[in-house]
Amino acid sequence: MNRLKRLRAHLTQRLAFEVRPDFQFIRSAIRHDLRGRLAVEDSEDKKAVVMTGSVWLARWLGLARTKLLILDYPDFTLENLALLSDEYDFVIADRALHRCDDLRDAAHETMRVLRLGGCFVHTTSCLDFALDVPADGRRLTPRALAPLFPQACALETGGGPMAGWIIGRKAKGVPVLLPTMETRTTKRPWYRFAPRPAKFGIMAIVRNEAPYLLQWIAHYRVLGFEQITIYDNESNDGTPRILAPLARAGIINAVFWKDCEDRQRRAYNNALRRLRSRVEWCLFADLDEFLVLDPGLTLDDLLPSDPGISAIGIPWRIFGSAGQRNRGTELVIERFTKAAPTFHRLVKSLVRLRDARRIGIHVPKQIDGRVTDLQGLPLDLHNPRTAPSAARINHYFNRSWEEFVYKRLRRDVASLNETYSFNAFDRYGAGEVELRDALPLAPAVKEEMARLRRIVGRLTENDDLQSA
Repeated sequence: MNRLKRLRAHLTQRLAFEVRPDFQFIRSAIRHDLRGRLAVEDSEDKKAVVMTGSVWLARWLGLARTKLLILDYPDFTLENLALLSDEYDFVIADRALHRCDDLRDAAHETMRVLRLGGCFVHTTSCLDFALDVPADGRRLTPRALAPLFPQACALETGGGPMAGWIIGRKAKGVPVLLPTMETRTTKRPWYRFAPRPAKFGIMAIVRNEAPYLLQWIAHYRVLGFEQITIYDNESNDGTPRILAPLARAGIINAVFWKDCEDRQRRAYNNALRRLRSRVEWCLFADLDEFLVLDPGLTLDDLLPSDPGISAIGIPWRIFGSAGQRNRGTELVIERFTKAAPTFHRLVKSLVRLRDARRIGIHVPKQIDGRVTDLQGLPLDLHNPRTAPSAARINHYFNRSWEEFVYKRLRRDVASLNETYSFNAFDRYGAGEVELRDALPLAPAVKEEMARLRRIVGRLTENDDLQSA
């Protein structure tokens, strides 16, 4: 039975594609009904959530001065927006509902992120569908969508099956709604795992971190990591829609990892056993950790000349929130440049896998060889490092307040029963030092991200702007 399910899932993922015809009559019908509908509410003080492919609609509605937060798909999905509740004035989504396998979750998230009185606009077309979600066009008619918004007032629908729309406002008295991250059922994806021989590899375990996957993968590919392995810990956001096509293309290896106690350590040691014969040196890092090297250095320059050294501890540099409340669309390494004044006492390890028998979260627990810092000195995990380091792990622990709230919701991947305290926000990085050492990597990372996004095969912000 499991083999049959696996084959069916593989076939579905391989054949998955999206139909979104850009016929002029579709936009013409929507433009006729919705032109300037929100112009009187347009203000520099307001914020709008705009799904990729919907910038033209936001402008047509009259939002010229409102700040637009453009969310790429599938980094973000309508069913799991990963935004603060009661925070935004508008949610604008042009023909995005056809990508949703659960329209109730999409409607719930739309209402959750809106402030009281905030307005949403969804458009639909029976010509749009995604093969990997229910394709019943009747569920996307404006009349069928209306009952999904019981918390809405001033609800209006219009158009027809070829081009329909629904617009409404969040009614007063609606209580704070829980994010769907806490309630959505995880659908098990089947990933390709076929590691090739490599000198340098990196491994991470992720849970609901779709917004960061492409930039993290691109960052480490730019640095020269040939083998990237990601364990998906039952994510219920857009993670499978990103990992599955990249794994099929051989860009990464991916593994679905069931939730369990001590899940991060178990995932690390499972990867150790599966990669030992293929990867020589492997870095174990998280999605909020970005390796940075001094100018002119390569990964080979980090390797020890002493064959008795089997693991190298690379120091953490903790970055603060820089006072940012909401998430942004730039790279993490561009958005946050305020770091703690010294290195943290903890490290992440670059390990020679053939010598390792058991991996810990920060350093190997059992290894045939010595564990040192980059200078070949024994590690002291009890004291922070103040000396300059040729390589460091920029640890963006906080990011913005909005992102930190969602980090708490997904819980600490190191333990099933632990979460982060609100007091942990900005505790590690005081934001006292301006540090821009990662910024020179940004152009190459963006170029690699664009290539990866073409492989993922979804609409991008640039596509939307060009067609606006």
